[in-house]
Amino acid sequence: MARPKAYDEVALLDRAMEAFWARGYEGTSIGDLVDRTRVNRASIYGAYPDKRALFVAGIKRYLDLVVEDNIRRLLEVDPPGEAVRQFFLGLVEAPIDRMRRGCLLTNSAVELGLGDPEVAALIRGAFRRVEHAIFERLVHAQQAGQLAEGVEPKALARLLITVLQGIRVMSRVGVDRDAMRDAVKSALCVIAGASTGERRSGRHAARDRGQSMGGGTRGGRAKQAASGR
Repeated sequence: MARPKAYDEVALLDRAMEAFWARGYEGTSIGDLVDRTRVNRASIYGAYPDKRALFVAGIKRYLDLVVEDNIRRLLEVDPPGEAVRQFFLGLVEAPIDRMRRGCLLTNSAVELGLGDPEVAALIRGAFRRVEHAIFERLVHAQQAGQLAEGVEPKALARLLITVLQGIRVMSRVGVDRDAMRDAVKSALCVIAGASTGERRSGRHAARDRGQSMGGGTRGGRAKQAASGR
């Protein structure tokens, strides 16, 4: 009869995921994993053949916990245009320690690139999943008259997923929050805010984009500063 395990497998995986998230794949040793998970080396190797296998399992756990939660937050807010706006504005207003931590997927993509094809495929799949959720919300926003005329939801979704990953990389190295806020607001300016609920014209979107890039009036900049507090 097999002996019962002396540790919680889910807790082991969650703590290992946190260790890789904090230190990266190369920066996390088996000793670090023993310390973080509070599971001895023999038990870790009994559950996973090597560090890489545990890392891949941690990536999959992150997909289930964090990525799916992000998608849920995108899908549960109405109106759809406001859901996208809240998601991205919340990203740049997050506590500084959370921003510095970044995203396990983005961090791993930067660290490993295509060096591990399986991990790269998992990360690409997650990016596509989030992009598709944004796309679905933008299609509904367009149907509700919340997008500027001529905006293509698929193209905007691709822009926004690129902005999302750029923000996560930039925040890791301490880029000024105002710069990231300007980038996000510029990308979002073709989506009507909840306070107006009206379709934005291409002319108004272009004007707002110019202001968010730093070319607006003094009053416009004052409003931006106030909204960032």
